[in-house]
Parts: sequence; structure tokens; C-alpha cells
Amino acid sequence: MKHYQTKDSTGHLLHETSHMPAIRKPATPKKARVIAGIISAFLLVNICMAADRQDTSARARYDYEKSLCIKGQTNQSKETCLREAGAALQQSRSNGLTTESEDQLQRNRERRCEAHPPAEREYCLQRMRGEGTQSGSAERGGILRELVVPVKPGQ
Repeated sequence: MKHYQTKDSTGHLLHETSHMPAIRKPATPKKARVIAGIISAFLLVNICMAADRQDTSARARYDYEKSLCIKGQTNQSKETCLREAGAALQQSRSNGLTTESEDQLQRNRERRCEAHPPAEREYCLQRMRGEGTQSGSAERGGILRELVVPVKPGQ
């Protein structure tokens, strides 16, 4: 409890008051439920917006791939291309279609070299790391990576 006194210029007591400090009441269960509901609604809206953005980009990708299929600009038949594009859209909606990180893609490239005999494996790894030349594309049927290595006669 705090006491306050008001005195005049001669020191005589004019007024005296006492105040109890304010006690903050804990939130009632009803208020806590309302606050929890507001927070939950906010989180749900953000999740829905993120899912909508993902669905929109998946749909845009599908529309692009479908247009390539219809124009015949893929290395597949029109029916196969449309079926694959639809399957990719469905997988992206169920979060089953992901894009690998560059590190994972590099590890995958290097794992392909495990099929080569030890004497050729290092050259394969060098090609997978970008040394040498590269031509072609997956869309055109394959990527050719070439590394020219001088060899001494007799080896």
C-alpha cells in the first residue's frame, strides 16, 4: 500500500490518501479460449494462403507442360506427356513432388560414377563436377559429358 500526503508551504498536512497497488487478474478461461481461437484462426489463414500459392504455382507448371504436350514440343507422345503432366500436378498437390537441393543433385551425379571401374571413376567424377564439355539435354534424349585427358604412350 502506498501513502501520499499533500502539505502546504508551512508543512501543515492538507490531504492524505492511500492507494492499493493494482492487482492484475489472470485471464479468465473464456478470454483464454478467445485468444487461442484468434491465434488458431490466424495460423489457419496463413497455412491456407501458403497452400493456395503452392497450388497456383503447381497449376501454372501443369498448364505450361500441357501446352508443350499439345504443341508436340516434348520427346514423348501427346498422350504420355499429358498423363505425366497430370500425374505431376497430382503429386505436387499431395506434397509428393519435391525439388532436390543442388547438393543432393550433385551427390546423385557422383553416385552414377560408382558403376565405373576404379581406373575410370575419377574421370567420371571430374565430368560430373563440370570439368570438360557438356552437350545435349534430357529433353533431347541425353546429356553428353566429355573430358579429354592426355595419355602418355604405352599406358
